[in-house]
Amino acid sequence: MKKALISVSDKTGVDKLARVLVDAGYEILSTSGTAAFLERSGIGVIEISDYTGFTETSDGRVKTLHTKLYTDILGRPAGIQIVAVNLYPFEQKMHEGLKLDEMIEFIDIGGVTLLRGAAKNFAHVTVVSSPDQYDELIEEIKTKGEPSTELRARFARAAFERTAIYDAAVSCYLSGASSMGIAATSDAVRLYATNPMQLKYGENPHQKGVYYRYPLADFKFKELLDHPLSYNNLMDLEAAIFAAQEFERPAAVITKHANPCGVAEQREGEAYAETLARAYNADSLSAWGGVIALNRPLTEQIVNFLSGKFVEVLAAAEVPEDLMSLFAKKRKLRLVQYSGKMPDVTIRSTLGGVLVQDRDESIELPDQWKVLTKRAPSEKEKAALLFAWKVVKHARSNAVVITGKDTSLGIGGGLPNRVDSTRRALRLAAEQNHEGIRVCASDGLFPFADSIEVLKGSGVTAVIQPGGAMRDDEVIAAADAENLAMVFTGVRHFVHW
Repeated sequence: MKKALISVSDKTGVDKLARVLVDAGYEILSTSGTAAFLERSGIGVIEISDYTGFTETSDGRVKTLHTKLYTDILGRPAGIQIVAVNLYPFEQKMHEGLKLDEMIEFIDIGGVTLLRGAAKNFAHVTVVSSPDQYDELIEEIKTKGEPSTELRARFARAAFERTAIYDAAVSCYLSGASSMGIAATSDAVRLYATNPMQLKYGENPHQKGVYYRYPLADFKFKELLDHPLSYNNLMDLEAAIFAAQEFERPAAVITKHANPCGVAEQREGEAYAETLARAYNADSLSAWGGVIALNRPLTEQIVNFLSGKFVEVLAAAEVPEDLMSLFAKKRKLRLVQYSGKMPDVTIRSTLGGVLVQDRDESIELPDQWKVLTKRAPSEKEKAALLFAWKVVKHARSNAVVITGKDTSLGIGGGLPNRVDSTRRALRLAAEQNHEGIRVCASDGLFPFADSIEVLKGSGVTAVIQPGGAMRDDEVIAAADAENLAMVFTGVRHFVHW
C-alpha cells in the first residue's frame, strides 16, 4: 500500500489533502500533533511512533529522526511516496521578541531533514513543503492517479529553497544579524530577505526588477498612493533618506540619480516649507523630476509649494492622514512614509559576487578637525563647514560642495576628477542669490593645489577635506595665499554606487 507521511505545523488545508490521499489508496503516517488533528477530522492515521517502534521524547524534540523513516524515504523504490511537511514557525516567532532559549525550541530539525531527504529522492518521492502546493498535488492525483515527474522535480526544488531560506533565518538570528538580514562570516555570507515587491521595472523599462525586504529590519517604508516604484526610485530614496537622517534638526534633501542636488536645514522660526524651498531652489533644474526626503512630518504648506512641480517621489517621516486628499490628482507622484534606522550593513552585487560593508555612519565633528592653515575658521565658518561636511558625505565621489551655513549652493559629484567637480559646484553656486557665508567641502583629499586655485575669487572663505595627500604642503600654502581657513578631518567619505 502506498504511504504518505504528513507532519505539519501549519495545518491549513491538510485535512483536505489527507482525504484525497486516503481516497487514492494511501496510508497516512503522522506525528502526534498532526495525527490528533487528522483523527478529529475523521481521517485514520498511523502514528509515527507506532510505525517506527520509537516513542517520541517527552519534550517533543525527537519525533521523526529514525532510520526506518529515512530508509523508506530514500529507498529506490521508496517505501514512503509522499512527504508533506511544513516547518516550525521560526520566522514568525522572530517578530515576537522571544528570548533565546524560547527561540531555540522553534528551530526545526526533523522537518528540515524530512524535506531534504524527500527532495533528494524526488525521482521516487513527492515532497510537499507548503500548503500552497496542496491544490496542485490534489489535481494531479485526481486526474493522473499520481504526481508527475515534472511536479516532483519542481516541488523538490521548492523544498530546497524553503530549507535554504529557513536556514538563513536561523543563521541571521543566531549571529545577531536578524534585523539586517545579512549574516556574514569569514567564509560566506547568507542573505535573508523575503516578502518580494514587484517593481515597475529595473534601471530601464526593458529590465525586470524585484525588491526583497529584510523582514525584521528597523527601517520600514510604505508607498501610500498605490503607485508602483521602480528600481531607480528605491535607489534615489535610499540616498535621499540616508542624507536627510544625517541631520538632527528638520531638513530637506533632494536627490537626482542618487546624487543630492539640494539640501537645506531648517532655520530658527522658519516654516518647514521654506526649508524645502531653499533646497529646491539650490538647483531647481536638477530638482525637476527628483526625489525629496523630509526627516519630519509632511505639512500642507509643503504640498502647496510643490504644486505644479514634477516630483518622482516625496518621502516623509510622517504623512498626516488629513493631507491625503491633497494628493488625489497626483497621478505620477509616489508618496512614501518611512520610519526607523537603515541597516548598518550594505550589500551590492558585482562581478558575479557580492560586496558587503559597514554603512558609513560616521561624521567628524569640529573637535576632531585639525587646522593646518595660518587662519583658523571662525565659529560661524565651523558651523557652515559641519553642514557642508554632512552634505558632501552623500554626494557621489569625486564630490565637492559649496554651501552656506545651512543651504547647499552648488554640488559637483560623480565626475572623474576633483577639479571639474569644484568647477561645477562653483558654477551652480554663482547662480545663487546668496550673500552670506560660503564654504567648501571635499569628500576626498585634494591631491594638488589646483582645486584650491579654482576657488580663488569665489567668495569661499573656508574649506574642509580629509587631508593626507603627498602634496598637502602645497595645498595648505595655496589656501594660505588666499587667506582660506582649511581643516583636515582625517576621514574620507567616498560614495561610488
